[in-house]
Amino acid sequence: MGSFFKPLKIRLIAACILAIALIAVLFMRFVDLRPEVSPDFFFGSNDPELIESANIHALFPSDEFLIISVAGRDIFSPRYYERLSSFSADIEKISGIQRLVSVASGPEDVKAASESPFWRPLLISADSSATLIIAFVETPSPPELIAEIEAAARIFNDGETFHVRLSGMPYIVEHIRRSLTSDLKIFSVVSLMIFAGILWIVFRSVPIVLGASLSGITAVFLTFLVLQGIGQPVGILTANLAIIVYVLVQSQVIYLTANWRNTTTADALESVKLALLETYRASFWCMVTTLLGFATLFNVAAEPLRQLGAGGIVGAIMALLCCYLFYPAFLLFSKRQRKVRNTPHNDGLTNLAGYFRLGIGISLILIALAATPGLFRLNTDPSLLSYFEEESDLYEGLAFVDKNGGSSPLNLVVGLKNGGRLDSDVGYEAMWRLHQALAKERDVGTIISLPALLAEANSHPLALLLPWREIVSLLSLGINDKVADNFLNEDRDQVLYILRMRETGREEPRNQVLSRLHETVKSAGFEPVLTGGIYMLQGRLSELVARSLFTGIGTLLILFGIIAWIVSRNWKVALTMTGTVALIPVTILGAAGWWAVPVDIISAPAVSVCFGIAVDALIHLALAFKRHGFPQKGLSSIAPALREQSMGIIASSGIIAIGFIIFSVSTFPPTVRFGTEIVFGAIFAGIAALTLFPSMLRLLLGYTRRT
Repeated sequence: MGSFFKPLKIRLIAACILAIALIAVLFMRFVDLRPEVSPDFFFGSNDPELIESANIHALFPSDEFLIISVAGRDIFSPRYYERLSSFSADIEKISGIQRLVSVASGPEDVKAASESPFWRPLLISADSSATLIIAFVETPSPPELIAEIEAAARIFNDGETFHVRLSGMPYIVEHIRRSLTSDLKIFSVVSLMIFAGILWIVFRSVPIVLGASLSGITAVFLTFLVLQGIGQPVGILTANLAIIVYVLVQSQVIYLTANWRNTTTADALESVKLALLETYRASFWCMVTTLLGFATLFNVAAEPLRQLGAGGIVGAIMALLCCYLFYPAFLLFSKRQRKVRNTPHNDGLTNLAGYFRLGIGISLILIALAATPGLFRLNTDPSLLSYFEEESDLYEGLAFVDKNGGSSPLNLVVGLKNGGRLDSDVGYEAMWRLHQALAKERDVGTIISLPALLAEANSHPLALLLPWREIVSLLSLGINDKVADNFLNEDRDQVLYILRMRETGREEPRNQVLSRLHETVKSAGFEPVLTGGIYMLQGRLSELVARSLFTGIGTLLILFGIIAWIVSRNWKVALTMTGTVALIPVTILGAAGWWAVPVDIISAPAVSVCFGIAVDALIHLALAFKRHGFPQKGLSSIAPALREQSMGIIASSGIIAIGFIIFSVSTFPPTVRFGTEIVFGAIFAGIAALTLFPSMLRLLLGYTRRT
């Protein structure tokens, strides 16, 4: 046996290393890890919300634009105007810029712009400390566009005399893409090193550390290879999928290793076989639960959540395969520590430990109850500013632009209730009344509209001789860049209002703001026809995130209850498992509500990861109960099951928590929130599995026995 076993062990490890190397080569050859983030990255092309925005674009073609604010001590001085003209000319030469609108290219000068009803809100800040440049860009814009504009801004920046700030969706999107790319590169590597270091501290075995690391990395590679094969790009959420898949592997590796160390046979191959047989069933049901959790995201209309759902399903399957196909070969080369002979148990100490667990369990319930009111304070509709650090240049530029006219575009297409034409005196008066009514709304910044444009055209001396219909016709000619066609449809019965909405100081969800604006439109004698723009999309997205959190978790709890019964074949155990795991999302989300932590689309999936950590622990414990004679032996089977699985649960929760602490130093706030929530959830889940679950089960079993 020995002469045959040794080369078999070597052949197994050689086959695994060869397969891992092949997968790595394929990954490097075919997978592009650059996140694809576009201005409409919240939704896919087939989503109803984006279709409405696309219909607006079809009626009123327009380009994406950057907002460049240029502050100075005196924006009316000739020196400022000369430098602004040079800066505008330099920007206009950059590839990807289609046209510029600034005080150097639109009105006669800064003074003329400040006195114009059209140019003043568009190009002059509210406190007259800066002028704005609107730079229209190609769609899609060249990859180097933002970098070249930033370089030009650095060249012309001159402290307080000429201070350039950048904003606008193309700029925001580029920085989100950069942050995701940076986090994917840096934190994936650092987290890998941390996980490996902690595994070494816990198990003191190079083969275990090497096998766990390579199995996790291979699962990540396979996940992205499959996603690339089915045509799914790396998006704003799938960028974090790598660390999620890696964690799924480490969780099962730890339980497998803990069970392997608990085996009593001296034969290395036999001990690995026994550990696999003891662990695979729990691992399978953990994978099924995780898979179903990700599957619930398919019903959400937000494209990033659907992409995460698909990636999570693939990742859960790959994690299980890599854990059981590759990792066991490395266990064959690891030496088990000699198992310490069990000492007789002191009933007094056992009872004391039971009371201690009960006390901790009650404390966890009280924490969850205290967190529950926070669910009603949950902010799933955070400001765009919450995506960036307050000390960053991007935040400063976005906040300045938001304060001076708003930063989030909203497009409203409206028509008169009676369906009348708008290129008339009556139509102009009605449009102007609506313009003024919208301007009074506290969340509305700058409004770009046809009546404001007509008011500017009416300032020309010859305009007094022409009726409104003729002025509109003249503004629709090619000589005037068909400017009226950007606001008025071909039948002249629908008009576009472009609003820049304020993000700071918003006290209501965006959807409530939109409802109020629609009421304002109706009160002015119009009917809302179409609503679009980033502001509207973010409002819809917040609604979808909230719905996916509560309906998804509710559905998952029901599914987990069914799986818990299948695993345990006992309704008391299944009920206790479901009740324990239900506290995880309640506590995490409730705490986020109390502490006013924004729950954005990037950080929201952290709840699902924590749910999976708790599920792993509970399923492994439930099967350990059965191995130790439950329900025949009743309460006496709980203590040995806890002793058997406690090391795996503590190691799994602790390693995951410590591994995700590194996310707290990210410069991208959503990543910080994602990591922090997982750290908190992993610790809570581990403690709940070891204290609350057995304590609740003891109480339930004791109560049913008495009754």
